[in-house]
Amino acid sequence: MRAWRAGRPFRRLWLTSTSANVGDGIGRAALPLLVASLSRDPLVVAGLAVFATLPALLFTLPFGALIDRVERRTLLLVAHVSRGVLLGLLALAVLGGQVHVALLYPLAFVLGTAETLADGTAETLVPSLVEAEHLEDANAALYATTVTSNEFVGPPLGGLLFAALPGLPFLVNALSFLGSSALISTLPRDAVRAAAGGSWWREVRGGLRWLWSNAPLRALAVLMALTMLLDAAVFALFVLFATSLPGVGPVGYGALLTAGAVGHVLGSVLSPHVSRRVGAGTTVLGSVFVVGLVYLGLSVLAAPALLAALLVLDGLNLGVSGVVRVSLRQQLVPPDLRGRVGGAYRFLVAGAAPLGALLGGVLGQTVGLRATFALAGGLALVIALLFVRHVNHHALARA
Repeated sequence: MRAWRAGRPFRRLWLTSTSANVGDGIGRAALPLLVASLSRDPLVVAGLAVFATLPALLFTLPFGALIDRVERRTLLLVAHVSRGVLLGLLALAVLGGQVHVALLYPLAFVLGTAETLADGTAETLVPSLVEAEHLEDANAALYATTVTSNEFVGPPLGGLLFAALPGLPFLVNALSFLGSSALISTLPRDAVRAAAGGSWWREVRGGLRWLWSNAPLRALAVLMALTMLLDAAVFALFVLFATSLPGVGPVGYGALLTAGAVGHVLGSVLSPHVSRRVGAGTTVLGSVFVVGLVYLGLSVLAAPALLAALLVLDGLNLGVSGVVRVSLRQQLVPPDLRGRVGGAYRFLVAGAAPLGALLGGVLGQTVGLRATFALAGGLALVIALLFVRHVNHHALARA
């Protein structure tokens, strides 16, 4: 692959992402299974997702400014080491039978804070490690590896480990983050560019102003924020929905998550070809229509095999559009503003996740899981129609 020949620093970042995302995938299955084993209340289970995603709303903006002024290798090390230590402590608590939902909420918040810092930092590193003409290929390669680790390898392993011994997946997760920290420490310091000083909050406001003044990027951010709101509402409850089906336990839940990863990996590989053929705007907007159909399918299907097929479609859709969205941001934003504008973008998009998870918990408790899925699907289709004039191939091409 051309991205693999981009140089040793990028290969190290790639391997770092692989190690960390195996751990993320294990936790993606194991943490919801752990909270679902403690409570079957939709609001309680969705609360874990609220606390895990709340840092994106609170810290993305200041982290964006931080990324532009502090050595990025150091930031990645702090994020990975802190997660490794905390997950090691959680493993000990679970193995000792001392775990409670009240413990999981603040733990999820701290882990989400570290993830917010790591994701923003890693994204800004890619353009400095890869030549411009290879940027989309590098993003596709990194995205494919991330999805393979996070969604294909990690979730079934997390389900299997949880079924064998509930504390085991968190111990393996901790080791994966500590291993990725060792790889990060080998990145050369000159691969990470520190930003100049200045007023912190002036830089934060500058990132927000730049994002809001760029009409195509603003429309893309609002569209993705609304989509994220619905996605968080649906998948905060998915562990309850899946494990309530006959024959689907911890192992089956991990397998269903893996089904989505199969499509995700294929979509990330195909993304550059799809984007070049149909255009970036059509790819992004079309993905929202597909999301609506997926949610509507979840509201009526019950057979695990059909649900797996639906999740493959969802993963394929997200894989294709995800690479396109990242590449668009990197191309539209000047290099010296990528941290701040990227932080502003993630603030709007990822910041919608805790609100969506809370909304999903309330709806799941009042109207039921399937009705929540159906409502989210209908709203996604309406949102896509409303943005046809704002997110399209011509508007993004002009930008």
